[in-house]
Formats: sequence, C-alpha cells, structure tokens
Amino acid sequence: MTAGADELIIWLADIAKNGLTTLYNQPHEFWDSITKRMVDAQLSGLSNRLKYIRNAISEEDEEYIIDTISELYLLAKSIRKIEAFSEEEQLTFLKAGGYNITKKQLAKAGGIQDEWLVLGVVNGEEDKIKYRRTWIQGAKSKFMGQILDYAWGKNEFMQNWQAGMTFTGDMRVYPGAYKLRVMVENHAHSGHLFNSYAAYPDLEAFLKAYTMAIASNPVLFRFPVCLKEVSVQVANQQIFIVDNQLNSLLCKCSEDAKWGLVSASAGHKIQIFGEWDGSLFLPLSLICQERFIHLKS
Repeated sequence: MTAGADELIIWLADIAKNGLTTLYNQPHEFWDSITKRMVDAQLSGLSNRLKYIRNAISEEDEEYIIDTISELYLLAKSIRKIEAFSEEEQLTFLKAGGYNITKKQLAKAGGIQDEWLVLGVVNGEEDKIKYRRTWIQGAKSKFMGQILDYAWGKNEFMQNWQAGMTFTGDMRVYPGAYKLRVMVENHAHSGHLFNSYAAYPDLEAFLKAYTMAIASNPVLFRFPVCLKEVSVQVANQQIFIVDNQLNSLLCKCSEDAKWGLVSASAGHKIQIFGEWDGSLFLPLSLICQERFIHLKS
C-alpha cells in the first residue's frame, strides 16, 4: 500500500506542477492507468476518489477537483507514514485507502444494542458494483451509524433497508478514530413509527460537532447531520436549509428532489436529516408535523 501511496503522491505533484488545465483533455487511458495501479496497490479507496475527479472534470467543477486532490494528497501522505499514527488512526487512514477490516478485528470492536431508526438511504453504482449507504440512529443511545452494503453484477443486497423503518438489533462498530460504520449482527423489525430524531438545535452546534469529527478523522468524506427547527428556502433556483439564527446550508439535490423538498416542507419548520460533504448538504429525509418523509437522493 505504501508503494502505491508513493506513486500517487508523485502523480499529484505532477498535476500541481503542470496545472489543472492539463487534466481537461486527457483520454480515458490516462485515468484508467492510474486508477488501475491504485487498485493493484490495494488502494481501491484512492482509485474511487480519482474517478470522482474524472467525473468532475466533465462537469468543470474546479472547486471540487481542487478539494478532492487535496484530500487525496493528505490521505496518501498519511498512508505513507502510517507507523507514526495510533492504531485507531492507522485503521482510519487505511480504511479510507481501501483496506478491509478483518472479522477478527471487528470481533474486538464494541457493540451497541438498541432500537434503530433508518433515517436515510443512498443507492448508487460504480463499475457494475452496486453500493448502498444506510444511515441509522439509536433510539436510546443516539449513536449515529452507517451500514455500508455492496452487491456485484445482478445480485441484490442481502437486506432491504428502507428509510422510515425501525428495527431492534445489535450493532458491531468498526474501529477507527471517528466511529461511524457499523455491521448488523442480528435484527428484528419492530414496526414502530417515529416522529422525531435526535438533532442539532442549530447550524452552529452542527458545525462544532463536524469540526471535532474532522479533527479526529481528517479524511471523513461524509458526515451525518440531523437538524431541528429549520426551514427550506429558495434563492436563485438554489435550495437552502435555514435555522432560527438565519444561518444556512446550501443543498445538493436533483431538480426533482429540490422541488420535492420544498413541497414536503410546505413552509413549516421541520426536522431534516442528510449528508454533509464539507461544502454541500444532501437531504435524505425530513419530519414535518410529526410525519416522516423520505427524500429521493
């Protein structure tokens, strides 16, 4: 893995030296070569981030490209000097790079028994591999976790997690400097309805929590956010989540999702859940007048 990190550091340094404009007219072979070399070096996580840059090139999203290149450089440098970090920090960087936690390591991790609320689900596909991020919150523990599932080819996911459902079960928490990913050891559907979730009171509280999380894990690409007493506002065809202090978050969503969010909130104060990527908020569900509403991502 360290040899692959070395290679990527040199590759990124060349990009910085020659300028971003050199990326815009590169053929597919240019990207395929470096992404395949990262996979060969057991750094599939870095390979995926490089694919995100390639996609952003076609959209001419320069700010995202610069941010992602910076994240990649930081992660590659961290993997290169992995022995300098604590065991949990090592696992955090290696997981981001593509390292898979072994069953033995996971068996030593802590577990949480609770009734779990499924707050949001994100589905996608890359290179014929389907992925699904399922965000859950413990009714008693308030622990926020992510179930990450994959399915290859025509195979379907083992479990059918749906936003708005509830279940009881034991969660095994993956080790790391900032713990989010979980594995379901056993579960049973509880069928309870929920009309609220534990949430930050305002954007200032959320940003403080996010700052602490990033301090623990500087390669935290997605952060789960629950907010209460917020409104949805439209300005210049963009959607913002606004708290009572008039602080706002810019939302990232498709045109259909955008107006679905506006319609679902119907001008009321709401609770909302979504993913924060450091610059944009992806809304996944909301609660309005004690009614849970799933939002298409």
